[in-house]
Amino acid sequence: MEQDDLQAQFDAWAQTYDQEVQSATGGFPFAGYAQALDTVFAEAKARPGMRVLDLGVGTGNLARPFVAASCEVVGVDFSTEMLARTRAKLPEMVLAQVDLTAAEWPPEMNGRFERIVSNYVFHEFPWDVKLGILERLAADHLAEDGRILLGDVMFPTAADLTWARVEHAEQWDEEHFWLADEAQATLQQRGWIVEYRPTSFCAGVLLLRAPAPT
Repeated sequence: MEQDDLQAQFDAWAQTYDQEVQSATGGFPFAGYAQALDTVFAEAKARPGMRVLDLGVGTGNLARPFVAASCEVVGVDFSTEMLARTRAKLPEMVLAQVDLTAAEWPPEMNGRFERIVSNYVFHEFPWDVKLGILERLAADHLAEDGRILLGDVMFPTAADLTWARVEHAEQWDEEHFWLADEAQATLQQRGWIVEYRPTSFCAGVLLLRAPAPT
């Protein structure tokens, strides 16, 4: 899908996004969505003054508890309407529009963050793009001893994805879903410390510590 078409799709989706994720009752792809939000926040161990970068802030569902915990939260998204929803809910947040695949990121993302978080975003990107974004974040935006926490549509193995594709064929929309075992192995080979927390048959959280600088 072209970038302009994808942005238009998410701008339109902003109107009903919260209702859809809240009404999910175990089906693909939002089974485990709320649990992923809770896991990311719990594992982040938020504290007042902590700098947090929320990638693909959407309508602010992940950002909200960090703001409530008095963190300094910057939220970015490529959808104008998603950002508008977050701005209405959380007017104290710093927000910026960005395409994470672009060569230039906005000045709001400058500096180092103790936590970089995301929920239901990275499945939009192929593996090489995922990896490139993570490496760029680690090099330029993650504080020393910081952590990256990613909730997303995520399957333990390729076999689990294949089962879900058949079992949930009517709801299936093919995207670049995580395979937790493959992601963990590849990132560990590159020096990352990786933990995986499943939150449903189709969702999970990756807890990442970047490789030590060489």
